[in-house]
Amino acid sequence: MNKFIDDSNAVLFSNWLEVYFTCEMEKFFTAKNLLNEQGISYKTDIINNSIRLSPALCRDDDVKDYYKILVKKKDAVQAKHLLSGI
Repeated sequence: MNKFIDDSNAVLFSNWLEVYFTCEMEKFFTAKNLLNEQGISYKTDIINNSIRLSPALCRDDDVKDYYKILVKKKDAVQAKHLLSGI
């Protein structure tokens, strides 16, 4: 997993940690559903990278977005464990 929270968002997201990152929309929604089922609060960020798309990061050349999920620090360990099987 990558850390993409820059300094401008550091204060806004200081209580939140990125626990999931993918280029696959289906996996993104699966992860969101798993967190929902367990009652874990989350925030999402979708980054459109149509210009900077790197084929090395995504298996499907048609994918143009990166999907991130952040959870509260207190839920990070549980969320990472829950999402590790995706």
